[in-house]
Amino acid sequence: MSHIIMETGKYAETPYFFDKTYVNLYSVEELCYCLAGNAEFLDQEIVSDKLARWLDEQCGLSALAHSLFSLVNQKGSPAAYVGTILEYAGLYSEEEIAQIETVIKNNAGLSPCEKQKTKADYLLQNKRYALAMEQYEALLEQLPEEEIELRGKIRHNMGVVNASLFLFEYAAEDFLEAYRINGNVESLRQHLIARRMGSKDKEYIEYIAKNPNYHELSLQVERLIDQAKGQFDTTDENRMLFTLKVCKEEGNSTAGSTVPYYSEIEKITNSLKDTYRENMAE
Repeated sequence: MSHIIMETGKYAETPYFFDKTYVNLYSVEELCYCLAGNAEFLDQEIVSDKLARWLDEQCGLSALAHSLFSLVNQKGSPAAYVGTILEYAGLYSEEEIAQIETVIKNNAGLSPCEKQKTKADYLLQNKRYALAMEQYEALLEQLPEEEIELRGKIRHNMGVVNASLFLFEYAAEDFLEAYRINGNVESLRQHLIARRMGSKDKEYIEYIAKNPNYHELSLQVERLIDQAKGQFDTTDENRMLFTLKVCKEEGNSTAGSTVPYYSEIEKITNSLKDTYRENMAE
């Protein structure tokens, strides 16, 4: 559904730092988009004098701020607090606001550790890998030993971070540890893929030979890799690589140098890396 965007209040001189997503906000419209897009991360911390004061002093929205101050004093729920902001700005329909409030309510029962993991997952999904890894590592240090399932998920996602950075050796270790913790076969599959991507063929074959219980799963991994190679062979990127290779070998590159060749190779490689990362995060 499309909306007519009406500016509400004024543009802030001093931004509001939204620590859930590490962004600076300059208007109530930006705040609404941030709240709606990250409803699953919102908890009681959002119900604050600080945000209400910013809307009053920086955005000139005294009436909205007054309503929010009342909710803070009444210890109102995060859903009610966010709903008040969204309704005032008028960017979303009643149905959309109700859906957003429902998401907030459904996530209210998450433990502090689960909420921190959700925050780290958001950073991972948005390719902020260093920050995501910091969050995962900090969470592992404070996580109780009995939280086996959550610990396994965290180690798996740490593997995703390292694989996204093409640090396959570290990724393989994370995935294997995740498998050891909770026995998730997908973690073991990702471990073998990371080993396959980060090792020479001989090294990988020797590894599988030393771990015969991985043999059947390794066959699945090979089929997945062959399938990915087959799909790549029919892509525009592969055809472009072939054309560039021919031009380079024949000396027909633009301006009579290999600079355009390597420039195009870099563009294609970066595009493929982005696609790989998106698939890893799913």
